[in-house]
Amino acid sequence: VDTHVVGQFATTARITLACNLTRFWLTTFYGPVDDANKDSFLAELAKTAPPTTEPWLINGDFNLIYKARDKNNHNLNRRLMGRFR
Repeated sequence: VDTHVVGQFATTARITLACNLTRFWLTTFYGPVDDANKDSFLAELAKTAPPTTEPWLINGDFNLIYKARDKNNHNLNRRLMGRFR
């Protein structure tokens, strides 16, 4: 790990693989369950992104729906879905 940052919803580290010196950013997110904090979560997600020229692996539980078919009921917040996309 070259450097790391701990945010409210994520931890990001710059990783260098010892076997071939490949470098990339790794971010693990845990999104809030309540809608009240989702705007802050999405702002942190956008702010966390490295420059587009650098590889980035992002994972975690975003607690957001990407498409309506991913939800098992019709209780959707389409504004948050759009922002997440």
